[in-house]
Amino acid sequence: MNLEAVRHACDLVASEVATAIAAEEDVLVLGGDCTVELGTVAGANAAGARIGLVYIDFDADLNTPDTSDGALDWTGVAHLLDIPGCEPSLATLGPARPMLVPQQLLYFGVENITPPEATAIRDHAIKVISREEALRDIEAAAARAAEWAARFDCVLIHFDVDALSFIDFPIAENVRRCDGLKLEQAAFVLKQLTALPQWRGLTITEVNPAHAPDEPAAFARLNEVLADALG
Repeated sequence: MNLEAVRHACDLVASEVATAIAAEEDVLVLGGDCTVELGTVAGANAAGARIGLVYIDFDADLNTPDTSDGALDWTGVAHLLDIPGCEPSLATLGPARPMLVPQQLLYFGVENITPPEATAIRDHAIKVISREEALRDIEAAAARAAEWAARFDCVLIHFDVDALSFIDFPIAENVRRCDGLKLEQAAFVLKQLTALPQWRGLTITEVNPAHAPDEPAAFARLNEVLADALG
């Protein structure tokens, strides 16, 4: 669904990201849905970077088009890893196929994992820091993520705001849940990761301002978090 539009948007993002990273500039990408991460990763690959991607999201996004509901939004990571059944025009963005190997991916705060996604995570030995682990000890979880990321030359962060508690900070597109990270907890994780000398890019997705009871106040909080994390 909307394949051509997704491909066009990812191509544009990839071009901008490649130029920025080649110039040793940091990148902030504001989505959109989660497929925008394909463009971010493709651009970093084009710049010749050895990438580690920390994927902060409630969903694993590891479905193929055949196992999703038709929305490519649920398939971003599957296309990054070139899981069989993916759409070739998305899996071939940028100079590398696959765009990432499983060892370059860390899930953080993930909870909603379908049976086919669970099989893929197991079969590919993808690292996972679950929502439960993050909520139990956010400092320890952030330290684990930072230690994992520090082995790469280029650290990218994907932050889908549906990883947040919808009661604490109702700004996500998806309203189905209320037991995620508090905004301050997510801010702590982001700050630990962006403090790494290898950090190069942050992609933020799935923001829906219409869901905030007080839009100016919500964005003031979100902007404070981003300004602090990005220095």
